[in-house]
Amino acid sequence: MAERYRSDALAVVHESALGLAGAGVMAKRAMRSFDEMCLTPVEDLALNEIRGLPVRQDRGRSS
Repeated sequence: MAERYRSDALAVVHESALGLAGAGVMAKRAMRSFDEMCLTPVEDLALNEIRGLPVRQDRGRSS
């Protein structure tokens, strides 16, 4: 699932933080703070809302 950023500027900041975390120079706790600051919150869905979502079928992928 694609991540949704609060703004274009925060997308750049978050991508930079991901690079630092991937390089091992940023702690997981700090990365969680960047996630909270930069990403839009995840919305809770009711069961009937989940059932109404389109089903994505990945073709050519083996499990």
